[in-house]
Amino acid sequence: MIPLDYLRVTRRGKEIKPAYLSDVSAAAEVLEAARGAKTLGDFRKAVEALRGDRKLLGGLARLVEQLMEVEEVDSRLVARVRLEVFKASSAAGFPLTPEEREKIFEAAAAKLRMGAAEVKRLFMKAYEENRAVLKPPGVDPAELVRRYNLALIQTLLFKSLYVKATLPNAPVVVKSLVRAVKGLRLMYIAEERSGDLEFHFDGPASALRQIERYGVRLAKLVPYITAAGRWSIEAAVKLNEKIYTFRESNATAPDMPKNPTEAEEFDSSVEQEFYRQVSRVCPVQREPEVLVVGGRVYIPDFKIGDLYIEIVGFWTPDYLRRKYEKIAKVGKPLLVLVNEELAMATWRQLLPNVVVFKGRPRLEDVFKHVKPYCRQ
Repeated sequence: MIPLDYLRVTRRGKEIKPAYLSDVSAAAEVLEAARGAKTLGDFRKAVEALRGDRKLLGGLARLVEQLMEVEEVDSRLVARVRLEVFKASSAAGFPLTPEEREKIFEAAAAKLRMGAAEVKRLFMKAYEENRAVLKPPGVDPAELVRRYNLALIQTLLFKSLYVKATLPNAPVVVKSLVRAVKGLRLMYIAEERSGDLEFHFDGPASALRQIERYGVRLAKLVPYITAAGRWSIEAAVKLNEKIYTFRESNATAPDMPKNPTEAEEFDSSVEQEFYRQVSRVCPVQREPEVLVVGGRVYIPDFKIGDLYIEIVGFWTPDYLRRKYEKIAKVGKPLLVLVNEELAMATWRQLLPNVVVFKGRPRLEDVFKHVKPYCRQ
Protein backbone atom coordinates (compact mmCIF):
# COMPACT_ATOMS: atom_id res chain seq x y z
CA MET A 1 0.00 0.00 0.00
CA ILE A 2 1.08 3.61 -0.52
CA PRO A 3 -0.06 6.88 1.15
CA LEU A 4 -2.85 8.94 -0.37
CA ASP A 5 -0.32 11.67 -1.19
CA TYR A 6 1.15 9.36 -3.83
CA LEU A 7 -2.17 8.32 -5.41
CA ARG A 8 -2.28 8.97 -9.16
CA VAL A 9 -5.68 8.80 -10.89
CA THR A 10 -7.43 9.66 -14.13
CA ARG A 11 -10.94 11.10 -14.18
CA ARG A 12 -13.53 11.00 -16.95
CA GLY A 13 -16.80 12.56 -15.92
CA LYS A 14 -17.99 10.63 -12.88
CA GLU A 15 -15.63 7.72 -13.54
CA ILE A 16 -12.25 7.39 -11.83
CA LYS A 17 -9.39 4.97 -12.30
CA PRO A 18 -5.85 4.65 -11.00
CA ALA A 19 -3.16 5.95 -13.35
CA TYR A 20 -1.67 2.51 -13.88
CA LEU A 21 1.99 2.11 -14.76
CA SER A 22 3.10 0.08 -17.77
CA ASP A 23 6.66 1.31 -18.38
CA VAL A 24 9.16 -0.41 -16.08
CA SER A 25 11.91 2.23 -16.41
CA ALA A 26 10.95 4.20 -13.29
CA ALA A 27 10.66 0.98 -11.28
CA ALA A 28 14.10 -0.09 -12.51
CA GLU A 29 15.63 3.22 -11.41
CA VAL A 30 14.12 3.02 -7.93
CA LEU A 31 15.28 -0.59 -7.49
CA GLU A 32 18.77 0.38 -8.59
CA ALA A 33 18.78 3.15 -5.97
CA ALA A 34 17.85 0.56 -3.34
CA ARG A 35 20.63 -1.83 -4.37
CA GLY A 36 23.26 0.87 -3.97
CA ALA A 37 22.02 2.18 -0.60
CA LYS A 38 23.66 1.37 2.73
CA THR A 39 20.99 3.12 4.80
CA LEU A 40 17.40 4.21 4.36
CA GLY A 41 18.65 7.78 4.19
CA ASP A 42 20.97 6.88 1.30
CA PHE A 43 18.06 5.30 -0.55
CA ARG A 44 15.73 8.26 -0.03
CA LYS A 45 18.38 10.72 -1.19
CA ALA A 46 19.03 8.63 -4.31
CA VAL A 47 15.30 8.60 -5.13
CA GLU A 48 15.09 12.38 -4.59
CA ALA A 49 17.86 12.79 -7.16
CA LEU A 50 15.89 10.91 -9.82
CA ARG A 51 14.04 12.87 -12.48
CA GLY A 52 10.37 12.21 -13.11
CA ASP A 53 6.88 12.29 -11.61
CA ARG A 54 7.39 12.80 -7.86
CA LYS A 55 4.16 10.97 -6.95
CA LEU A 56 5.16 8.01 -9.09
CA LEU A 57 8.69 7.84 -7.71
CA GLY A 58 7.46 8.37 -4.17
CA GLY A 59 4.90 5.56 -4.46
CA LEU A 60 7.44 3.15 -5.95
CA ALA A 61 9.97 4.07 -3.26
CA ARG A 62 7.44 3.43 -0.49
CA LEU A 63 6.75 -0.05 -1.86
CA VAL A 64 10.48 -0.74 -2.15
CA GLU A 65 10.97 0.22 1.50
CA GLN A 66 8.25 -2.27 2.45
CA LEU A 67 10.05 -4.98 0.48
CA MET A 68 13.64 -4.36 1.60
CA GLU A 69 15.12 -5.84 4.75
CA VAL A 70 16.03 -2.99 7.12
CA GLU A 71 17.91 -3.10 10.39
CA GLU A 72 15.63 -3.55 13.37
CA VAL A 73 16.23 -1.71 16.62
CA ASP A 74 14.93 -2.01 20.15
CA SER A 75 12.80 1.15 20.30
CA ARG A 76 12.61 1.04 24.11
CA LEU A 77 16.39 0.77 24.44
CA VAL A 78 16.88 3.59 21.93
CA ALA A 79 14.47 5.80 23.86
CA ARG A 80 16.28 5.01 27.11
CA VAL A 81 19.68 5.80 25.56
CA ARG A 82 18.46 9.12 24.19
CA LEU A 83 16.96 10.06 27.54
CA GLU A 84 20.27 9.43 29.35
CA VAL A 85 22.23 11.36 26.69
CA PHE A 86 19.88 14.35 27.05
CA LYS A 87 20.18 14.16 30.85
CA ALA A 88 23.96 14.15 30.63
CA SER A 89 23.88 17.03 28.16
CA SER A 90 21.56 19.03 30.41
CA ALA A 91 23.88 18.50 33.38
CA ALA A 92 27.07 19.38 31.50
CA GLY A 93 25.72 22.14 29.30
CA PHE A 94 25.48 22.30 25.51
CA PRO A 95 28.65 20.75 24.00
CA LEU A 96 30.73 23.19 21.93
CA THR A 97 33.61 20.89 20.97
CA PRO A 98 33.96 17.25 19.85
CA GLU A 99 35.70 16.52 23.15
CA GLU A 100 32.79 17.88 25.20
CA ARG A 101 30.36 15.88 23.06
CA GLU A 102 32.39 12.73 23.67
CA LYS A 103 32.29 13.29 27.44
CA ILE A 104 28.50 13.49 27.33
CA PHE A 105 28.28 10.12 25.57
CA GLU A 106 30.77 8.65 28.07
CA ALA A 107 28.70 9.92 30.98
CA ALA A 108 25.52 8.39 29.51
CA ALA A 109 27.39 5.13 28.77
CA ALA A 110 28.56 4.90 32.37
CA LYS A 111 25.01 5.37 33.59
CA LEU A 112 23.72 2.72 31.19
CA ARG A 113 26.73 0.41 31.75
CA MET A 114 27.39 0.29 28.02
CA GLY A 115 30.25 1.26 25.76
CA ALA A 116 30.31 4.83 24.49
CA ALA A 117 30.45 3.64 20.86
CA GLU A 118 27.29 1.57 21.34
CA VAL A 119 25.51 4.52 22.99
CA LYS A 120 26.38 6.74 20.01
CA ARG A 121 25.17 4.08 17.57
CA LEU A 122 21.85 3.61 19.33
CA PHE A 123 21.42 7.37 19.75
CA MET A 124 21.50 7.79 15.96
CA LYS A 125 19.14 4.83 15.30
CA ALA A 126 16.22 6.89 16.57
CA TYR A 127 16.26 8.47 13.13
CA GLU A 128 14.81 6.05 10.60
CA GLU A 129 17.11 7.22 7.81
CA ASN A 130 20.13 6.02 9.81
CA ARG A 131 19.00 2.40 9.84
CA ALA A 132 21.01 0.06 7.66
CA VAL A 133 19.65 -1.64 4.57
CA LEU A 134 20.47 -5.30 5.17
CA LYS A 135 19.01 -6.68 1.96
CA PRO A 136 17.51 -4.96 -1.10
CA PRO A 137 14.13 -6.11 -2.48
CA GLY A 138 14.16 -9.45 -4.24
CA VAL A 139 11.84 -8.37 -7.05
CA ASP A 140 12.45 -7.29 -10.62
CA PRO A 141 11.06 -4.08 -12.18
CA ALA A 142 8.10 -5.89 -13.76
CA GLU A 143 7.03 -7.34 -10.40
CA LEU A 144 7.40 -3.95 -8.73
CA VAL A 145 5.12 -2.45 -11.40
CA ARG A 146 2.52 -5.17 -10.72
CA ARG A 147 2.66 -4.41 -6.99
CA TYR A 148 2.43 -0.69 -7.68
CA ASN A 149 -0.72 -1.05 -9.78
CA LEU A 150 -2.31 -3.18 -7.05
CA ALA A 151 -1.31 -0.56 -4.45
CA LEU A 152 -3.06 2.15 -6.49
CA ILE A 153 -6.36 0.26 -6.23
CA GLN A 154 -5.84 -0.26 -2.51
CA THR A 155 -5.10 3.42 -1.92
CA LEU A 156 -8.07 4.55 -4.02
CA LEU A 157 -10.36 2.44 -1.82
CA PHE A 158 -9.16 4.35 1.26
CA LYS A 159 -11.78 6.90 0.21
CA SER A 160 -14.61 4.55 -0.74
CA LEU A 161 -18.21 4.82 0.39
CA TYR A 162 -18.85 1.20 -0.53
CA VAL A 163 -17.06 -1.60 -2.35
CA LYS A 164 -18.75 -4.39 -4.29
CA ALA A 165 -16.63 -7.40 -5.26
CA THR A 166 -17.75 -10.29 -7.46
CA LEU A 167 -15.92 -13.62 -7.42
CA PRO A 168 -16.60 -17.12 -8.73
CA ASN A 169 -18.20 -19.48 -6.24
CA ALA A 170 -14.95 -21.39 -5.65
CA PRO A 171 -14.49 -22.61 -2.07
CA VAL A 172 -10.69 -22.18 -1.93
CA VAL A 173 -10.87 -18.58 -3.15
CA VAL A 174 -13.92 -17.64 -1.09
CA LYS A 175 -12.72 -19.35 2.07
CA SER A 176 -9.46 -17.40 2.08
CA LEU A 177 -11.40 -14.19 1.39
CA VAL A 178 -13.91 -14.80 4.18
CA ARG A 179 -11.12 -15.65 6.63
CA ALA A 180 -9.47 -12.34 5.74
CA VAL A 181 -12.79 -10.48 6.11
CA LYS A 182 -13.29 -11.91 9.59
CA GLY A 183 -9.70 -11.23 10.62
CA LEU A 184 -9.91 -7.64 9.39
CA ARG A 185 -13.33 -7.15 11.03
CA LEU A 186 -14.98 -5.75 7.91
CA MET A 187 -18.72 -5.25 7.51
CA TYR A 188 -20.22 -7.14 4.58
CA ILE A 189 -23.25 -8.77 3.03
CA ALA A 190 -22.98 -11.57 0.47
CA GLU A 191 -25.40 -12.54 -2.30
CA GLU A 192 -25.42 -15.37 -4.81
CA ARG A 193 -25.86 -14.29 -8.44
CA SER A 194 -25.73 -16.64 -11.43
CA GLY A 195 -23.11 -18.92 -9.90
CA ASP A 196 -20.99 -16.03 -8.62
CA LEU A 197 -20.75 -14.50 -5.17
CA GLU A 198 -21.22 -10.76 -4.76
CA PHE A 199 -19.81 -9.16 -1.62
CA HIS A 200 -20.93 -5.69 -0.50
CA PHE A 201 -18.52 -3.96 1.88
CA ASP A 202 -19.16 -0.72 3.72
CA GLY A 203 -16.37 1.70 2.83
CA PRO A 204 -14.28 3.72 5.30
CA ALA A 205 -15.68 7.04 4.07
CA SER A 206 -19.12 5.86 5.19
CA ALA A 207 -17.94 5.17 8.75
CA LEU A 208 -18.30 7.68 11.53
CA ARG A 209 -15.22 6.59 13.44
CA GLN A 210 -11.78 5.08 12.78
CA ILE A 211 -11.97 5.94 9.08
CA GLU A 212 -8.23 5.60 8.43
CA ARG A 213 -7.90 2.31 10.30
CA TYR A 214 -10.93 0.82 8.52
CA GLY A 215 -9.57 2.03 5.18
CA VAL A 216 -6.31 0.17 5.77
CA ARG A 217 -8.25 -2.99 6.62
CA LEU A 218 -10.35 -2.76 3.47
CA ALA A 219 -7.25 -2.13 1.36
CA LYS A 220 -5.64 -5.29 2.74
CA LEU A 221 -8.55 -7.27 1.31
CA VAL A 222 -7.87 -6.26 -2.31
CA PRO A 223 -5.14 -8.90 -2.98
CA TYR A 224 -7.57 -11.64 -1.94
CA ILE A 225 -9.98 -10.39 -4.61
CA THR A 226 -7.48 -9.88 -7.44
CA ALA A 227 -5.87 -13.26 -6.73
CA ALA A 228 -9.02 -14.94 -8.09
CA GLY A 229 -8.87 -15.94 -11.73
CA ARG A 230 -12.05 -14.00 -12.44
CA TRP A 231 -13.06 -10.95 -10.42
CA SER A 232 -14.61 -7.50 -10.58
CA ILE A 233 -14.68 -4.52 -8.23
CA GLU A 234 -17.06 -1.58 -8.14
CA ALA A 235 -16.80 1.25 -5.64
CA ALA A 236 -18.08 4.73 -4.93
CA VAL A 237 -15.07 6.90 -4.11
CA LYS A 238 -15.14 10.34 -2.48
CA LEU A 239 -12.23 12.60 -3.46
CA ASN A 240 -12.12 16.36 -2.92
CA GLU A 241 -15.80 16.39 -1.92
CA LYS A 242 -16.82 14.75 -5.21
CA ILE A 243 -18.13 11.21 -5.59
CA TYR A 244 -16.78 9.05 -8.40
CA THR A 245 -17.44 5.50 -9.56
CA PHE A 246 -14.55 3.08 -9.82
CA ARG A 247 -14.95 -0.12 -11.83
CA GLU A 248 -12.29 -2.70 -12.54
CA SER A 249 -12.08 -6.39 -13.41
CA ASN A 250 -9.59 -9.03 -14.41
CA ALA A 251 -10.56 -8.35 -18.05
CA THR A 252 -9.59 -4.66 -17.93
CA ALA A 253 -6.98 -4.36 -15.19
CA PRO A 254 -3.23 -4.55 -15.81
CA ASP A 255 -1.30 -7.57 -14.62
CA MET A 256 -1.49 -7.97 -10.84
CA PRO A 257 0.72 -9.98 -8.45
CA LYS A 258 0.02 -13.69 -8.66
CA ASN A 259 -0.23 -14.55 -4.99
CA PRO A 260 -3.43 -16.55 -4.44
CA THR A 261 -3.81 -17.75 -0.89
CA GLU A 262 -4.24 -21.49 -0.58
CA ALA A 263 -6.41 -22.93 2.14
CA GLU A 264 -4.92 -25.50 4.48
CA GLU A 265 -5.75 -29.07 3.55
CA PHE A 266 -7.68 -29.57 6.80
CA ASP A 267 -8.64 -27.15 9.55
CA SER A 268 -8.17 -29.73 12.31
CA SER A 269 -7.11 -33.31 13.02
CA VAL A 270 -10.79 -34.10 13.72
CA GLU A 271 -11.74 -33.16 10.15
CA GLN A 272 -8.78 -35.06 8.77
CA GLU A 273 -9.68 -38.23 10.69
CA PHE A 274 -13.36 -37.97 9.70
CA TYR A 275 -12.41 -37.67 6.03
CA ARG A 276 -10.00 -40.61 6.30
CA GLN A 277 -12.63 -42.91 7.82
CA VAL A 278 -15.67 -41.96 5.76
CA SER A 279 -13.88 -41.74 2.40
CA ARG A 280 -13.19 -45.46 2.68
CA VAL A 281 -16.91 -46.20 2.22
CA CYS A 282 -18.33 -43.08 0.52
CA PRO A 283 -17.15 -40.45 -1.95
CA VAL A 284 -16.60 -37.32 0.16
CA GLN A 285 -16.21 -33.72 -1.03
CA ARG A 286 -14.29 -31.44 1.29
CA GLU A 287 -15.57 -27.86 1.46
CA PRO A 288 -18.03 -28.11 -1.46
CA GLU A 289 -19.86 -25.16 -3.00
CA VAL A 290 -20.27 -21.99 -0.99
CA LEU A 291 -23.74 -21.27 0.42
CA VAL A 292 -25.03 -17.80 1.22
CA VAL A 293 -27.16 -17.83 4.35
CA GLY A 294 -28.73 -14.64 5.67
CA GLY A 295 -26.29 -12.42 3.86
CA ARG A 296 -23.28 -14.36 5.13
CA VAL A 297 -21.08 -16.97 3.49
CA TYR A 298 -21.32 -20.53 4.77
CA ILE A 299 -18.89 -23.21 3.58
CA PRO A 300 -19.86 -26.68 4.90
CA ASP A 301 -16.98 -28.90 5.97
CA PHE A 302 -17.99 -31.87 3.79
CA LYS A 303 -20.61 -33.10 1.35
CA ILE A 304 -21.68 -36.67 0.61
CA GLY A 305 -24.17 -36.79 -2.25
CA ASP A 306 -26.75 -34.14 -1.30
CA LEU A 307 -25.89 -34.31 2.40
CA TYR A 308 -23.90 -31.45 3.90
CA ILE A 309 -21.79 -32.22 6.97
CA GLU A 310 -20.62 -29.73 9.58
CA ILE A 311 -18.18 -30.59 12.38
CA VAL A 312 -18.36 -28.36 15.44
CA GLY A 313 -15.33 -28.48 17.69
CA PHE A 314 -14.62 -26.69 20.93
CA TRP A 315 -15.79 -23.09 20.56
CA THR A 316 -17.36 -20.37 22.65
CA PRO A 317 -21.12 -20.38 23.35
CA ASP A 318 -21.50 -17.26 21.22
CA TYR A 319 -19.87 -19.04 18.29
CA LEU A 320 -22.21 -22.00 18.73
CA ARG A 321 -25.24 -19.74 18.77
CA ARG A 322 -24.22 -18.00 15.56
CA LYS A 323 -23.24 -21.29 13.95
CA TYR A 324 -26.59 -22.82 14.81
CA GLU A 325 -28.51 -19.84 13.44
CA LYS A 326 -26.60 -20.12 10.18
CA ILE A 327 -27.02 -23.89 9.85
CA ALA A 328 -30.73 -23.76 10.67
CA LYS A 329 -31.30 -21.50 7.64
CA VAL A 330 -29.55 -23.74 5.12
CA GLY A 331 -32.74 -25.67 4.33
CA LYS A 332 -30.78 -28.63 2.89
CA PRO A 333 -30.00 -32.13 4.19
CA LEU A 334 -27.47 -31.60 6.94
CA LEU A 335 -25.59 -33.72 9.44
CA VAL A 336 -24.01 -31.93 12.39
CA LEU A 337 -21.25 -33.57 14.41
CA VAL A 338 -20.89 -31.98 17.83
CA ASN A 339 -18.24 -32.42 20.46
CA GLU A 340 -20.04 -33.80 23.51
CA GLU A 341 -18.64 -31.01 25.67
CA LEU A 342 -20.74 -28.62 23.58
CA ALA A 343 -23.82 -30.77 22.96
CA MET A 344 -26.42 -28.36 24.31
CA ALA A 345 -30.06 -29.48 24.54
CA THR A 346 -31.14 -26.93 21.95
CA TRP A 347 -29.10 -28.74 19.33
CA ARG A 348 -30.86 -32.05 19.95
CA GLN A 349 -34.29 -30.40 20.05
CA LEU A 350 -34.03 -28.29 16.91
CA LEU A 351 -31.74 -30.34 14.66
CA PRO A 352 -32.71 -34.00 14.19
CA ASN A 353 -29.50 -35.04 12.44
CA VAL A 354 -27.00 -34.43 15.22
CA VAL A 355 -24.26 -36.87 16.20
CA VAL A 356 -22.49 -36.27 19.48
CA PHE A 357 -18.87 -37.42 19.61
CA LYS A 358 -16.11 -37.54 22.17
CA GLY A 359 -12.68 -36.67 20.94
CA ARG A 360 -13.29 -37.66 17.31
CA PRO A 361 -16.37 -38.85 15.39
CA ARG A 362 -16.40 -42.59 14.69
CA LEU A 363 -17.54 -44.17 11.44
CA GLU A 364 -20.05 -46.42 13.18
CA ASP A 365 -21.72 -43.36 14.72
CA VAL A 366 -22.28 -41.56 11.43
CA PHE A 367 -22.66 -44.34 8.87
CA LYS A 368 -26.42 -44.75 9.27
CA HIS A 369 -26.80 -41.04 8.48
CA VAL A 370 -24.50 -40.93 5.44
CA LYS A 371 -25.40 -44.34 3.94
CA PRO A 372 -28.52 -43.12 2.04
CA TYR A 373 -26.38 -40.49 0.27
CA CYS A 374 -23.30 -42.58 -0.49
CA ARG A 375 -24.37 -43.58 -4.01
CA GLN A 376 -25.88 -40.29 -5.13
